[in-house]
Amino acid sequence: MRRSPLWKITRELKRPLQQITQLPSRLGSLLLGRWYYDAFLARNIRCTEGAIPAGPQPAVYLIFPSQGLQASHFLALRYLIDSGYAPVVVSNIPLSDEDRQRLSDVCWLCIERPNFGYDFGGYRDGLLAARARLEQIDRLVLLNDSSWFPLPGAGDWLKEAQALDADFAAAACNYGHPRVDAENFRSINWGYSTAGRNFQYCSYALMLSGRLMEDPGFLRFWQRFPLTNNKKFIVRRGETGLTQWVLAHGFSHGAVLKTADLDQRLAQLPREEIRRIAKETVIFGRPSLAALKARLLSDGAQAEDYLAFILTAVATQGVSYTIPAYLHAEAGFAFLKKSPCWLTRDGSDITLRFAAGLKGEAGQAIAAEARQLRQSRAPDFPSAPGGLQ
Repeated sequence: MRRSPLWKITRELKRPLQQITQLPSRLGSLLLGRWYYDAFLARNIRCTEGAIPAGPQPAVYLIFPSQGLQASHFLALRYLIDSGYAPVVVSNIPLSDEDRQRLSDVCWLCIERPNFGYDFGGYRDGLLAARARLEQIDRLVLLNDSSWFPLPGAGDWLKEAQALDADFAAAACNYGHPRVDAENFRSINWGYSTAGRNFQYCSYALMLSGRLMEDPGFLRFWQRFPLTNNKKFIVRRGETGLTQWVLAHGFSHGAVLKTADLDQRLAQLPREEIRRIAKETVIFGRPSLAALKARLLSDGAQAEDYLAFILTAVATQGVSYTIPAYLHAEAGFAFLKKSPCWLTRDGSDITLRFAAGLKGEAGQAIAAEARQLRQSRAPDFPSAPGGLQ
């Protein structure tokens, strides 16, 4: 019988005590956080009118420009404007006078707010500001700068989301398949469903219909949203909670990126192509999956094993982070997550190589920002792959 290491046993014994000691502060944050923000912190919100006229299609674009405004911020804003949207830029950090002026040229409203409540705190301020100022909203978009978008050579996500004709349309969705342990990867039987309690539409890109925006219950969801700086709670009550609210109240929904038949699409590819996708699969925070990937690539596995590994990674991590190059090439996916640039060396290498292959000035800007993120957030990683500087 295999015995657990002592440090694991000690950790598990300490966990309940740690949770108990953290309980009062967590309860205080959850119960009083929204009240505290609305009563006190919201007084520090600064709202600047921009040059773009108001319209029935506002787009809340949440940014966290810790390294200053980037070229990709303006690429995204120009895309929104050219598509007929009035951007509401929400910054979770204060802006310099110069950056505020630059943004005011390409937005309807520029809101600077205290960084409380993560993305959903910013979404809440932007959505409620638009709702209070507009007599009519035909559709409202929620986006944030955790991803680069729109990628060169990708599809037009706004048009594709609108074409779904759904009340709640996303770029992608996660956790429609139960998570699978790496050691059991061969047992995966792909079956994607919205019925699971962890299922969520990814909140980095959402389109909300006018019907949804007019619903009093939906407005109350945002007004009563329990703001806190507990990130796990925000994900659970925000990203997952918003999805589950929409599903529970009978609104139509969907995602532009189709995940249900991912197994069938991959299975049609030749072995070497599936192996290449497995090699370009991004793994983070999952040492067992990273070890499995390394073993499969080293041993020269069968196509079925590569396929099972990719599906296991998607089920565990979500599709957006996991296979970016495949999604862009096969589905014209318009988003590239930024955090893999600094989470692991392998994921960073994969992301930088992919970004370096993007075309045109936009591609060059994204690739440069990816290298900058790696240098600033992961300075211990070796030089960029393939001589990329």
